[in-house]
Amino acid sequence: MWKVLTAIIINHITYTSEKHQLLPANHFGGCLGHTTTDAMHLLTHKIKAAWRAGKVTLVLFLDIEGAFLNTDPSRLVNNLRKRGIPHKYTDFVNNRL
Repeated sequence: MWKVLTAIIINHITYTSEKHQLLPANHFGGCLGHTTTDAMHLLTHKIKAAWRAGKVTLVLFLDIEGAFLNTDPSRLVNNLRKRGIPHKYTDFVNNRL
């Protein structure tokens, strides 16, 4: 049951974040219609543009999934609430963490 409820809530949070444009345009993770290929094209474009401008390029890749193990739940919930995510969802996230 938790998996079904979690999937429903994730879909609603995704819809709300897209509707209110809470994520930057270059955020691709979990967004419908965006693929890894889109992210790679953007990355390639940014690198080539920097090279053409005579600049050095540095890319940093992070393991975000591993970072969530160290997330402060109260801070995450506070940030979600500041962005307009309904309390019933932020309370659910808080309880799951």
